Amino acid sequence: MSDIITIGVIGLGNAGTPILNNLYKSKKYNLVAFDIDKNKLNDVPTDISKANSIKDLAQKCNAVLTCLPKPEHVLQAVDGEDGLLQNATSGMIWIDTSTTDFKQTQKLAEKAKTYGVSLLEATLTGGVHALQNNNMVCLAGGDKKIFNNWKEVLQDAIGEVVVLCGDIGAGAIAKVVSNMLAFTNMVAASECMMIAKRAGLDLENFFDAIRVSAGNSFAWETVVPHIFNQKYEAGFTMDLACKDMNLSYLLGQHLNVPLDLHMEVKKKMEEARAQYGDSEGCYVYPRTLEDKLGEPLSLKGWDNWGYDIKVVDGSIVVNHKNRPQSKHPQYNSKS
Repeated sequence: MSDIITIGVIGLGNAGTPILNNLYKSKKYNLVAFDIDKNKLNDVPTDISKANSIKDLAQKCNAVLTCLPKPEHVLQAVDGEDGLLQNATSGMIWIDTSTTDFKQTQKLAEKAKTYGVSLLEATLTGGVHALQNNNMVCLAGGDKKIFNNWKEVLQDAIGEVVVLCGDIGAGAIAKVVSNMLAFTNMVAASECMMIAKRAGLDLENFFDAIRVSAGNSFAWETVVPHIFNQKYEAGFTMDLACKDMNLSYLLGQHLNVPLDLHMEVKKKMEEARAQYGDSEGCYVYPRTLEDKLGEPLSLKGWDNWGYDIKVVDGSIVVNHKNRPQSKHPQYNSKS
C-alpha cells in the first residue's frame, strides 16, 4: 500500500471515535467520517472529511470500517440503495469491527462479493481504555491474503496484536465467546468479593491475593477495581452487553451446544439491566448484590484507577495505573 489510501469510518461511538483518532494519529491515510448523529461530526478534526451520507462516504473510499452497536445497524448501513455495498468503489475493502451475528456476517460477505467488495472482520477485545491508546486486540476473520494486505491498517486503527481466527464468521464467534467468558467471570468475581466482605477480609488484600492465584482472569483484574470505584465500566453499556449475551445464546442454539451456565449468567445480567437501565455500564451486576445485601464494596483511593493491556507470551496482561499502593511489596513495581 505505497499510495495513500482513503479510509472511511462509519459510526463514531465508543469504538468508532478512537479508531478514527488512531488512524488520524498515524498520518498515513486520507480519512472520511460519518455518523447518523451529525452532532458527533462536530468533534472530528477539521482536516478529516465529513460525509453527508453513507452513499457519499462509499463513493470516496478505498476501504471502509464500520463500527456499529448491533447487527441490525450493520445491515442498515451496508444494505439497500443508499447503503455501502451498492455505492462502493471498485475493489473496496469493507472492515467490520462490530460485534454481530456470524451468520449475518457470512451472508453479507457473499453479497458484498457481487458488488466487488471484500469483507474482513476485525472484532475488538480488551476494553475501550485500550482502544483509546491504540492498544486493543483485534480478532479478525476472513481471507488470509486480504488479512495480510490490510493488517497494517488494523494495527494502526486498533492495536499491534491482530489475530486471524479463521474465515469470515470466525471473528464474530471468537468475540462473542470472549464476552461469554468475561461476563461469566464478572458474575463469579462479584460473588467472591461479597464472600470476602462478609467474611471480614481486607478487600484490597483479597483482590491482590487472587491476582496471583489460579482464580485470576482479565475480568477479575478489571471488574474488581470498577467495583471499588463504583464506575462499572461505563464505556460499554448493559444494553450492548446483553445483546452480546443473546448472540452467544443464538450461537449455542445454532451449533446445538448446551449453554447451561451461560443462560444463568445471561439471566442475571438481564435482571441487572432491568434494575439499573440500558445505559448503565456493563460491570454493574455487582451492584445487585450490594443493594440486595446492604453491603457496599466501594473503597477509597481508586477513583483515578485505569489500565492498559499488553500481550506477553501470547496471553493478555493487565497493567494497572493510578491504584493505591498494594500491601504486597511484589505488586508495587507493577501497579
